[in-house]
Amino acid sequence: MTTPDLIKFKEPSMELMHELSDFMTENRIRPSKLFIVGKTHHLLVYQNIINEGYSREDFGVVIPSRLERGDILDSFSKIELIVNEILEAKVLKEGDSNRFSHLLEGITFAQKINLLNSWNLISEDTFQILHRLKSVRNVLAHSWHIENAIYGKNKTLKTNFSQFKEDIKKIWSRLINIYDFLKPQNKELKKILKQLKNIVNARSS
Repeated sequence: MTTPDLIKFKEPSMELMHELSDFMTENRIRPSKLFIVGKTHHLLVYQNIINEGYSREDFGVVIPSRLERGDILDSFSKIELIVNEILEAKVLKEGDSNRFSHLLEGITFAQKINLLNSWNLISEDTFQILHRLKSVRNVLAHSWHIENAIYGKNKTLKTNFSQFKEDIKKIWSRLINIYDFLKPQNKELKKILKQLKNIVNARSS
């Protein structure tokens, strides 16, 4: 059985993202939350703030370019964000996302990985890589010294940083595959745009 992490998704339409972003700005309207992310561009709405990018900047920079604690932890914050969105898409459908987000705060990253595995959303390879990455995250979250992080058999993060970056890149791509499998992003863009247009039209009628 091919798990969703290995099914390549269709990149979110940049034209639809532009149209939706422009419509939100011009009409001063936002959905309660929006999470659209591709390999090179994204469109997010959280707490009434639009965040978008169409280059390898901002949210798009997931792979740390430097062996720096802050850069690596920032990468993990983005990985955990999309894992949370995957769990929400799997469980909630159209439910109360704010309440579910609060519940996720009490679940460890390891438990989230295990949920993805138990729901057959990830392959064994993805499962193992995520747990290796998690071990680095845990060390850096509790230590200022990057030398304490181990990555790979008898290797440190410092000596195996190139493999670490390749694994981050692979995992990010696979997580987007899962997210789009559960919540097709082009369909979501069209749905949100239609909903917002209906609201604006109702206001003017």
